[in-house]
Amino acid sequence: METDRLLLRPFTIDDAQAVFSYASDPDVTRFMDWPTHQSIDTSIEWIQLTLNRWERHEEFTWGITVKTRDIGVIGAISCREIDFKVSFGYVLDNAHWGMGFATEASRALVDMLSSIKGVRRIWATCDIDNQASANVLAKSGCSLEGNLRNWAIRPNLPGAPPRDSLVYAKIVNS
Repeated sequence: METDRLLLRPFTIDDAQAVFSYASDPDVTRFMDWPTHQSIDTSIEWIQLTLNRWERHEEFTWGITVKTRDIGVIGAISCREIDFKVSFGYVLDNAHWGMGFATEASRALVDMLSSIKGVRRIWATCDIDNQASANVLAKSGCSLEGNLRNWAIRPNLPGAPPRDSLVYAKIVNS
């Protein structure tokens, strides 16, 4: 997928160092539902997992790259279809926060998914305290539907009890 500023492409093992750079950053992973990467081996395993899931059509994950900069991936965006519903999520290196890249990638994915016959619901969640992500989801074309109580465990937060999540969705009339 391509936008004005971004190229979204499948990962390769060569992306491991860039993935480790953002996936090992506690600020980036604070609200993620996966643990902060402790070694580059974890990032390599994650890339291999994403490639295997792509081949099996279970989940599609793209690396987010900036077209005008030769800096490698700056984040990831993925989606998973279950019946007529598609969930999505993203992560972005904090050096690129506040530049509209997460919104641009999310909007491109939501638009692409909206054009697929049979897809009726595109949705994502974010932690109740992650206002930046809530803003991205709203700007991506999704609407706030409500609060899912005790929805997700965020392993990078102290104590890691189930936390509330906001749910955003776009309903597609295909």
